[in-house]
Amino acid sequence: MKKYLILCLQLVVFMILSGLIAVGLLIPLEMTDLQVIGGTGIYSTILSEFAMLLGALLAAFIILRFWEKKPFSDLGFSFLHRGKDLLWGVFIAFAIYAIGFAVSVAAGWVRIVDVGFYLKDMLLYLLLMIAVGMYEELSIRGFVLGRMLNVGMHPMLALLISSLLFAAMHLGNDGITAVAFISLTLAGMLLGATYLYTRNLAFPIALHTFWNWIQGAVCGYAVSGTDSGQSVFSIALSDNTLMNGGEFGFEGSLVCIILEVIFLFILLRFVGPSLDYKKRS
Repeated sequence: MKKYLILCLQLVVFMILSGLIAVGLLIPLEMTDLQVIGGTGIYSTILSEFAMLLGALLAAFIILRFWEKKPFSDLGFSFLHRGKDLLWGVFIAFAIYAIGFAVSVAAGWVRIVDVGFYLKDMLLYLLLMIAVGMYEELSIRGFVLGRMLNVGMHPMLALLISSLLFAAMHLGNDGITAVAFISLTLAGMLLGATYLYTRNLAFPIALHTFWNWIQGAVCGYAVSGTDSGQSVFSIALSDNTLMNGGEFGFEGSLVCIILEVIFLFILLRFVGPSLDYKKRS
């Protein structure tokens, strides 16, 4: 029981400390004309996300270095010799959306209104999603899931709890539904599945980044209830929000849930073990 109380205390300290550091980094910028805190422009949002990422990095370093007496590398925040992990993450993101978007269009749940190519917007949105992917994966998979595994919690229970926390982070987003919450929990399990084998964040960062980028900048969906701006496909949604996700985006749809279950099985059964370098060495 004591180790779980310490775990809970660590999570609370991490959350508070990372938030304080992020705000501290943003205050000087707030004195300029950028209006970063609470800003809605793409540049303000990018700066805010990178500040949150730096806050999480510093908070994790402080807790690991001075509380757990462990090196920062214990989080698995490294891409060294992890090219295969990165490629798998990108591939699965593309596979999910290639299948899901094609099925949705063919079934009439989504209609393509226009097609365009907006390089600047796509690159800025990719930069934003890199910051989001790194921040959320470092926090939820690297710190939260990693600490749970370190105290000896059963891997699948740790994966489920951390994924529920990941879904809970989005409860304030526009368009959130029960279906979307279930889908986000499954998404969290997808993102954390290989971490159980590798204790490395390369795969989940790649999957998370390109999942969001393809969903918003390419397919034109909202991303977890947030408008993604200009996209390759401009789309219109049918009234069947159960199948297209409605205001929340594709990840709020039943189609997404079905694909998540399929790919979660593939990850746990085949991909994760193949990425475990320790077992292969």
